[in-house]
Parts: sequence; structure tokens; C-alpha cells
Amino acid sequence: MIARALGVSFRQALRSVALTLFPLAFIALFAWASAGSTTGNTSDPVRASAWLYLGVHLIPFSIPGGKLTVLPLLAVLYPMWAIRRGLPNVESAFNKLNGARIIYSLWYALLSEMLALISIHHGIHANLYLTPLFTFAIAMIATSTFATKKHRAFYFALYLFAITIGIGALVYAWSLFENFSEIKSISVILGSGIVGGVLTTAIQLLYLPNIALASISYLTGIGFSFGAGSVVSGTHLTLGQVPALPFVAALPKSTHPALHYATSAWLCVFILLFIFIAREGGSLAHLTGYWIIQGVRIFIAVALFAYLSAGELVRHNLDPVGVIWWKFSATLGVTFIIAALLTLYLPALIRKVVNRG
Repeated sequence: MIARALGVSFRQALRSVALTLFPLAFIALFAWASAGSTTGNTSDPVRASAWLYLGVHLIPFSIPGGKLTVLPLLAVLYPMWAIRRGLPNVESAFNKLNGARIIYSLWYALLSEMLALISIHHGIHANLYLTPLFTFAIAMIATSTFATKKHRAFYFALYLFAITIGIGALVYAWSLFENFSEIKSISVILGSGIVGGVLTTAIQLLYLPNIALASISYLTGIGFSFGAGSVVSGTHLTLGQVPALPFVAALPKSTHPALHYATSAWLCVFILLFIFIAREGGSLAHLTGYWIIQGVRIFIAVALFAYLSAGELVRHNLDPVGVIWWKFSATLGVTFIIAALLTLYLPALIRKVVNRG
């Protein structure tokens, strides 16, 4: 029974890896063939497909002259879908769901680590320590079942956060539209051709959550960074050399001091959250314990999202690129506590004073 369960989980993990790897291998081979090669060595696109596989799992890379640690957050949805597809067959071979998920995720992490090892070439390699940790965590999340009724406040907070990210994406899209002529100029300079243009556009779309988070951070007065020593916020704008990529056309050209006060937008978001929490009912002590527990979960998720959305972009002078995760998380944490005081404790204090009178 145990041998069968291990065999089934291994086959499904291998199938999930293949389901993610083979389409990426086709993309890598097609791009390699379109670009042309002086050596004709097909091992190059094979390694590239392994790098793409690791990249969509958000594994940081070390490369000659720098690192690539800022990776497209949207890309992780594809391997999660592939992992999820193999779960039903694994469940049928195990008596307990949690055991099935753990064994399945361990096999997936082991296979991913093997890919990371065999893809090392000329100083380019994925982080071998983080590869099994990230792929195991992604597999566990992908195979999870979420009890929405038990943690409604947490999911409502995620919905509110998703709405703010959507607003950031819309503002970024408008900024791109306003600077369309600059985008055309950059595209001409790159001269990437039809295939290269399609791939460049696809990569930028996969980076959209990263960009949208930086955009909403800028709009709410927190700001972000685009390289060493840079500051991009409503009150300060200090930029060094930026890469000639179309998405940088949307970077602000001047300061907007009024955005310094836009941090209050997060206060409004959290007030909505606490109004939702207050509807759960119960004593003030019960609500306090509830929002503390949910708040810890919310800010672990937010801090992780902010941390993964930023990093080093190939060169040391482009580190960090994106939001400063600790600054972003700390700002949201302070506004979260202020919202709790205004929404839960201030009305309770007023009622207590009125009842005494």
C-alpha cells in the first residue's frame, strides 16, 4: 500500500513537472531557433527551459555580474495549475489528504532540485537552497483547500488588497498610454523583431502584479525604488540609469507632493475591513483576539507578496527594484492599528462614556 502510494505520488509529481516544463521548452526552443545560433548547440534551449521552469517558481538566480531575484509573480499561477491537476490521482492512493499533499509536494521539490542542479552552466544557476523550499511551498499552497467561512475576514482583506492592486495596474496602464511615443522609441532601439517583441510583451505582462504593487505604493505615498540610491515617491524623485525596456516609460517624470497624504487611502481600506470584522459580532475582547490573529495572517501574506515582488534586476546597480517590502509592510501595519482604534475601540469608548452619563 505504501509503495503504491509513493509510486503514484512520484508519477503525478513527474507529470506535473513535465506539464510545466514542456511548454516552456517549446518556447525556449522556438526563441532560440528564431534568434539563430552560431554554434547550433541544442543544449542551450534545454538549459533555458529549465531556467524558465525555475523562474516561474520564483527561484532567485545568480548570473555573471549580478543576480536576478525580482521575478514575475503572475507566472507562478501556471505551475500551481499543473500541480493542482495531479492532486486527485494522488488523493485516491492515500488514506489521508494531508499525507498525500506532503508526499506529492516533496517529490515535486526533489524533481525541481534535480533540474536546478543539471541546469548550472557558465556561472548561471538557481539558488539551490531556496529551490526545494519554494517549490515545496508552492506545491503545498496549490494543493490546499481553503475554508472561506472560517477565515472570512482574511479573504475579505485579500479581496480589498486585490482591488487596490487592480487600481495600481489601471493607473500604470494609463501612464503607459500617456507615454506611448516613448515606448515606440524604446522598441525601435531594442529592435527585437516580431518574435522578440511578442516574448518581451509576454514577460512584461507576467510582471504586471510586481509593477501594479509598485504603482499603488507610489500612489499611496509610500514610494518604491528603481536601483541603488533611487527614490521614487510623491515627494522625492531620484533615478539613476534605467534599462531601455518599454515598461520604464511609465516612470514618473516629476514629483507630486499631494501624494504624501495619500497614505490615508490604506486607512480607508482597513476601516472597511474592521467594519466587516465588527459584523461578526461578539464582545470587544473576542473581536480583539480575532483581528490580531487575522492581522498576523494578513501581514505575513502582504510582506511575502511585497518581498517577492522586488529584488535585484541582473545588475548590482539595479538593486532593489520595486517596493521596499519592510517599509511597505510597516506603513500598512501602522494604518491597520489606527483603523482598529478608530473602528472598534473609539466607538466602544464613546458608548461607555455615554452609558456612564
